[in-house]
Amino acid sequence: MKTFSPYHRASDKARRPKAQALVEFAAVLPLLLFMALMMLETGRLAYTQIVVTNAAWEGARVGATLAHPEQGDAEIMGAVRQAAYGLDASRLKIQIQPTQHEYPRNLPAPYPRGYPLKVKVTYELPLFLWPITVPITAQATTVMEYQNP
Repeated sequence: MKTFSPYHRASDKARRPKAQALVEFAAVLPLLLFMALMMLETGRLAYTQIVVTNAAWEGARVGATLAHPEQGDAEIMGAVRQAAYGLDASRLKIQIQPTQHEYPRNLPAPYPRGYPLKVKVTYELPLFLWPITVPITAQATTVMEYQNP
């Protein structure tokens, strides 16, 4: 009968399952890391979409109730940039239709009350995993409520 000694070295057969598990883990590890990075990238995309959508709606809200119509586009762009907190402002593209110099926003009171105002915000999001940028776009439309002086 064999007795086990704490100083007895385990045979190769006893060590083989541990080595096999280590090899399997090493084979699966790149896939697990890739999946984790993809989840992080998807979260960044979702977060950016939410922020850009909120910024477009905030710009449309400010544009509908302008206090100073002569500075309308600047106020709208400022509201969009402020609402896009956490994003790189140099990657934001803001389109306002109609601009403050176009019909009906350039008419005297009571215009442009009741006309639609569209604010479109586009953000170019660079991805970590690939050397590409993804355009994330949101558009908000509202009815103008202010009256030009």
